Amino acid sequence: EEVKIEAPKPKLRVGEKLTYKAEWMGMDVGFATLMVDEITELNGSEVYHIVAKAETTSFAAKFFPVEDEISTYLDTKELYPVRFDKKQKEGKRQKDEYVDFDQKNGKAVCVSRITNQKKEFNVPKGVQDPVSCIYYYRLSSVKSNEPVFANVHLDDKNWFLETRIADRGIVKIKNLGNWQAFMAQPMSWFQGELNKNAKVSIWFSADELRIPLLIVVQSSIPLVGTVTITL
Repeated sequence: EEVKIEAPKPKLRVGEKLTYKAEWMGMDVGFATLMVDEITELNGSEVYHIVAKAETTSFAAKFFPVEDEISTYLDTKELYPVRFDKKQKEGKRQKDEYVDFDQKNGKAVCVSRITNQKKEFNVPKGVQDPVSCIYYYRLSSVKSNEPVFANVHLDDKNWFLETRIADRGIVKIKNLGNWQAFMAQPMSWFQGELNKNAKVSIWFSADELRIPLLIVVQSSIPLVGTVTITL
């Protein structure tokens, strides 16, 4: 039976919280949450405040501790971010910074809370960030033969993201049942070159909620291998 992809809900559900576990080589190595926290106002816009958190298990933290909290403030009408805020502790590396987007004028200003350094960038109008692009895709009309395009600003660079539907089927999740779903494969480009560091596949529920059910990340580094992130 062919899986039919329903039209998405026009708005995000405030209070929606999705919890995931990450597995590597059969071991639980981390947990993550995605939450639509509230609708608020920021820089003159009505925005969804979306919070993403990730941390390693106590076992995995012995090798590479991770404690991340990332927020995106997504304009409720235009569906692009007004601010991207990240606090990251990954191994010995630490970041605490935010990026304010002036979408009308194609500008982004990044401010570090650690060094007080300020950097300004030119960005494409309607640019997304790494978290907002997930919700932008969830709210987009998608078809098997038509890719969804987006510009994404990440780590001081402007990436071009192309996402295609690669498969449809049933995703079985323990304690959550069977889901009709489709698999989207995003590919990122920088200055005309394809990013080959990792191959990512995301299974979304085919209903109007478009819930990310399963994410598979295959690294190009043999020692890293594959990480599976499951709802």
